[in-house]
Amino acid sequence: MNRFPAGYRLGLSIVGLMFLLAALICFGSGGPSAAGNRVSIPGSVALLGRQIAPFSFVRETSQPVGSETLKETVWLAAFTFTRCPASCPRISSTLKGLQDQLAGSSVKIISISVDPRHDTPEVLKTYGAKFGADPDRWWFLTGPESEVYELIQKSFLVSAVPTTPDMQKQGAEEIAHSDRIALVDKDLKLVRYYDSNSPDELRQLVTEARLRNQKSWVKALPKWNATLNATSFLFLMTGWFLIRNGRMRAHAFIMLTCLAISGAFLSSYLTYHFYVGTVRFPGTGLIRQLYLSILLSHTVLAVVLVPLIALSILRAIRKDFVRHKAIAKVTFPIWVYISVTGVVIYLMLYQMDHSPGSIL
Repeated sequence: MNRFPAGYRLGLSIVGLMFLLAALICFGSGGPSAAGNRVSIPGSVALLGRQIAPFSFVRETSQPVGSETLKETVWLAAFTFTRCPASCPRISSTLKGLQDQLAGSSVKIISISVDPRHDTPEVLKTYGAKFGADPDRWWFLTGPESEVYELIQKSFLVSAVPTTPDMQKQGAEEIAHSDRIALVDKDLKLVRYYDSNSPDELRQLVTEARLRNQKSWVKALPKWNATLNATSFLFLMTGWFLIRNGRMRAHAFIMLTCLAISGAFLSSYLTYHFYVGTVRFPGTGLIRQLYLSILLSHTVLAVVLVPLIALSILRAIRKDFVRHKAIAKVTFPIWVYISVTGVVIYLMLYQMDHSPGSIL
């Protein structure tokens, strides 16, 4: 039995060919992206959402800074010391770049000294000025050595260990420490670590920090957008059922309502990305290539869909129902694909677990 007349088959063929072309582009552009060389630690996935323990230190201005000060703030944490000859200047230069990219936001950068005996507030202030640190947004913390090390090792679960003279003769720095940058959400919850050597991960860090720093209504927009897409799909199927049963007036009402829902989605989508910018997919490997294939085909077909909808409506208004029916059979499968993949993209980007097996 032929369930799909020629018009529907044309629309379905356009969808299928576009997805195939997008998949060829995305899968052919390269293999799984590298996540960087990481040192695995037991239970590293459990770090995500880990609560940072209370602390009380002092910053480069000699002002006290503690966990209560940062409780309502999104912040980046890095571990450095001023006498560090190699890795710390690189990390601090990276933080300066992040400071520039996060301009206009309230995200703070916190450099915690792993050499608190030497790194007094005065020393840290000079060091911060050397790297162009904005004192309103980039703070340098020091405190009692035992408390600093306890916070780093027990809350952040990263290393901060003095090296032996023999190790230093072989090129080791005076204090071995992690070069990862931690993202900490409001309420002092650890989000994840980012490789300070990876441009891709640093871009993800900026996006994630900006997203978590947004107001609650902005952060709720992706879920709202997915709901609008799902609702659009339900109205499309209802409209299709109605016209198949000859209920033209009800069909027209449902399809115009569906058009209004799609318009609301577009407005909400543009508002969200105005505030947040581009949101990059954090996953790697084949799942990333699949996501990009869906996203590329979704985006291209969304552009194609606009004139198709306009032409369908114009022919209906002119009561040219024969030609309206012909173009609608092409428009319908594409519109359904856009609605369904809009939900899929949301689930893959915001709900899928992208926790790395090892993050340090």
